[in-house]
Amino acid sequence: MSKSQVPQLFRETTTLHAYIKRNSAESCHTLAVEGPRDLNKAKRRDAILDAAVILLDTRDSKDITTEEIATLAGVSAATVYNLVGTRNELMYQLVSRILTDLAESLQALNPDNPIAAAQLIIDHTVRAFVSNPNAYRQVVAVTQRAAAAHPTPVDPSSFQVVAMRQAQSMGIIRNDIDASGLARQIFLSYTGAAMQWSAGRLDDAGLLTAARHGLFTVLAAAATDDHRQEFIDRMRPLGKTLEKKAWKFKGPPNTTS
Repeated sequence: MSKSQVPQLFRETTTLHAYIKRNSAESCHTLAVEGPRDLNKAKRRDAILDAAVILLDTRDSKDITTEEIATLAGVSAATVYNLVGTRNELMYQLVSRILTDLAESLQALNPDNPIAAAQLIIDHTVRAFVSNPNAYRQVVAVTQRAAAAHPTPVDPSSFQVVAMRQAQSMGIIRNDIDASGLARQIFLSYTGAAMQWSAGRLDDAGLLTAARHGLFTVLAAAATDDHRQEFIDRMRPLGKTLEKKAWKFKGPPNTTS
């Protein structure tokens, strides 16, 4: 298959992957230079982010110092600032790492199935969040509060925009629908679920259920006649689960206990 024949979803995801890596490097105050030195920077940056997640799992972010992160990561405090930046930038870097991993997963997915891609975007990020729920509840809360003043380097809704444009080109989404606006509505639904999870109103399973429910609700509303019932059938059991179980979760975040 020639490069010009590579389906749109794969091409745009590959471009997005490069965009994420470039902006992630810029927000860390480093230059994206190929070679052993750059690889060493990436390893140290990952060590810093891993250390932050470990500390956030049992501590409030406001009580964690740069020196503590540096000690756990085995680097100097100056290195933490040079490779990651401020406290808020560290939180953004944790999200950016998830998005970079997501881009790699999308590249391995069948590019002829944009709905699978749309669900993978949700499932992958939810799995990353709930892998360390105490830590990532704080990450979600901090990044959302700071988003107005400090937008993320990468627009997370860009992934869904690619998937929805592909779905529209394949006749899954109606042509009279703005695919980009549809994608951002999916993202807004996901963000709302993540904020409820961050606040302790949804448990880990409830976050996944609510995010998937938002996806298929939007798709059911925008689908062509040939595909609408499929999305309705996938939406209904998720809605019942939310009503019966997920929204009844009352556990507080308790990230600092």
